[in-house]
Amino acid sequence: MTLTTHATLGAVIGKAFGNPVLAFVFGFISHFLIDMIPHGDTGISDNFRVHKRRQKQAVAYVAVDAIIALFFVLLLANTRDIDSMRTFTWGIIGGVLPDFIVGLYEVTKTPLLRWFNIMHFYFHDFFVKRKGEVPLYYALLAQIVLIAYLQTKL
Repeated sequence: MTLTTHATLGAVIGKAFGNPVLAFVFGFISHFLIDMIPHGDTGISDNFRVHKRRQKQAVAYVAVDAIIALFFVLLLANTRDIDSMRTFTWGIIGGVLPDFIVGLYEVTKTPLLRWFNIMHFYFHDFFVKRKGEVPLYYALLAQIVLIAYLQTKL
């Protein structure tokens, strides 16, 4: 899923729970659960991680995604009457943190984070490896629809 999708879901979770700790924990858990849905980026990920090719494409994809997520979260934060900015923020942090930890592992290759990387891709590839991937175009359209729906819950 895109960071924007994870961030939006984290924000909704933050609002729903109203407690920063619960918002973070359930935002974090939601990341793995929603990543199980095939979402079209397995080819980009495998090319970067496994085949070590098209790395600029993967970095560009992540960079654009991160910028869009940042602007979208700031837009939400500045256009909604948010009861608790703290729970909103911690839900978002929990929702996107797993991808940042994976990115940190990819940059450092530290053995301390290897287990997390393996676990993350276990969930990420759970259905893709069994049932197949969906085209990225369709996945991005579905995520836009999901984001549009979720933002109405804020």
